[in-house]
Amino acid sequence: MRAALLLLLCSPLLSCQTETIEHRHVPAWHIAMGKELPKNASKDGNTKVIYSTIGGSNSTAVQEYLNSVELEAKDEETGEITLKAVLPEQLLSQALVCLRDRNWHILYGQVLSSGAQRYFKGVDEELAYFQSYFDSNRLEIAKTMRKMLQSRTFGDTLVHQEGNRIVMYFSPNMLGDFQFKRIEFVKEGELVKLDSIQ
Repeated sequence: MRAALLLLLCSPLLSCQTETIEHRHVPAWHIAMGKELPKNASKDGNTKVIYSTIGGSNSTAVQEYLNSVELEAKDEETGEITLKAVLPEQLLSQALVCLRDRNWHILYGQVLSSGAQRYFKGVDEELAYFQSYFDSNRLEIAKTMRKMLQSRTFGDTLVHQEGNRIVMYFSPNMLGDFQFKRIEFVKEGELVKLDSIQ
C-alpha cells in the first residue's frame, strides 16, 4: 500500500518536463515584401519556436497597409517598371537590384529623391556623372547596403528619424572596412526615397 501511494505521489514529478520557448524575430520589411511569417513550430520535443516581427508595428492595420503596397509593378504594354517603397529596408533592396543590374534609369528615376535628382541634373544634364559615380562606387555602395540590411536586427545599424528624414548609420561598435557608413532617406508623400550616401 505504501509503495503504491509513493508511486502515485512520484508519478506527476516524473512526467513533468520543462518546455523551452525560443523567440525568433523576422524584420517587418520581410512581411511587407510579401513574405509570410513562419508558423510557430516545435524544434525538438521540448522547444517551442515562436515567430514575431520586429522593426515595425505588429498592428493589423499597419500589416494590412504594408501588404497592400505593390512594391513593383510592370506595365504590360510598355514594360515600364514602377517601384514603391514605404520602408527604408524596401528601398535598399530595390537599390541593390538596380546596382546589380546596372539599371541606372530606374535607380535615378524611382529610387533617388527629387533633391538627389536635382543635384545630379545640376552637375550634368546628360547624367553621365550620375552613372559614372554609381558605376565606379557600385560594389562599395552595395556592400554598405547589404550590411545595413543584415545588421539592423542586431543593433549594428542604427536608425534615426526626424520629420520626413530617416538616417541609417553604422553603430560605433560596428566592425568592418566600409567606404560608406551613412545613408539618408527622405519621405516624399507616403514613399521613401534615397537622398544621400556618405
